[in-house]
Amino acid sequence: MRRDLRAVALGLAVAACALIAYGCGNSDNGGGGGGGSTTAANTAAASSSGGGKVKTAIVLPCPRSDPWCAQGFAAAQQLASEGVIQLKVVDGAPQDNAGVAQVLGQLAQGGQQLILAHSTWQDPALETGKKFPKADLAFAGTGTTSENVATYDEPIYEPAYLAGMIAGGITKSNVIGGTAGQDVPLCHAELVAFEKGAKRTNPKIKMLSTYIGDWNDVAKGKSAATAQMDQKADVLISCGGAPANGMAQAIKGTKVSGFGYVGDMSAQAPENMAGSIIYNLYPYFKAMATDVKDGKYSPGKTYKFGLADDGVSLKQNPQFSAAKIPESISSEVEKVQQQIKDGSFKVPYVAGS
Repeated sequence: MRRDLRAVALGLAVAACALIAYGCGNSDNGGGGGGGSTTAANTAAASSSGGGKVKTAIVLPCPRSDPWCAQGFAAAQQLASEGVIQLKVVDGAPQDNAGVAQVLGQLAQGGQQLILAHSTWQDPALETGKKFPKADLAFAGTGTTSENVATYDEPIYEPAYLAGMIAGGITKSNVIGGTAGQDVPLCHAELVAFEKGAKRTNPKIKMLSTYIGDWNDVAKGKSAATAQMDQKADVLISCGGAPANGMAQAIKGTKVSGFGYVGDMSAQAPENMAGSIIYNLYPYFKAMATDVKDGKYSPGKTYKFGLADDGVSLKQNPQFSAAKIPESISSEVEKVQQQIKDGSFKVPYVAGS
């Protein structure tokens, strides 16, 4: 997740660039028009324009190459290719509240029906929703909603538990590690679930957790992962784009195993990545667009798609060779995965102290 605050002056400068053309790196896909609203009249207007496409903007706090932003962009792009939405993209958006609010406000004023604020931008989304009641907005992570502002959950802790079960079965040192940008609920829950899963298959596990204080510095991410490896950690997980990319660099070519963050990172360290936690935003965004089109978006709700609903998953890497996963562990993982899906087992969600 991306929660670090840049200097306000820098944010406003970037916002000014974004306001000129809805982003310094934006794109439109498809046609369509009409203002955003959840009323029946405006829904009808939306359906009669652009072949019924919902005019949608996604605001990304990072480049599309970042794992977090890549997943959001891919989901929105897929909906655009299917003709569900007309897409506008703003990437590298400012991350301070004032700068984000300006970008969201301009998009709303420009007639975007659905604005996906793909970060923990609760306050800017609520502020914009109040000023522009005919626009529908959503922000990542649970929180406060309003009449036209929804949120969507981030249940990556569920597959992180399964990854932990594998980690407990393949570690030789009984030491595993997790790095993250900051100690925020998303990351805290992921690392705790990883530890609990590992201790399920190996009670001797010792977990190292490091919060590097930065979402963007890959070198810091690599340094944190290397430090854990120096403390004998031989299976690692990360939360945040730069921590994950740094971890991948640190483990490549070693005997240490890792798990990718929110997207398939196997290509970065083919022999070392045991698998990747996948955050699939397609069902989230599709449900939102459908609700906007059908006039059912309001009042704002929390959209939830866990492991049982294909919102998250654990994708194992067939090229992984840094360690061997015992058949007994694989069988146990499959069993627990099914239990999570049918509701007979709930992965503990620990957001922090």
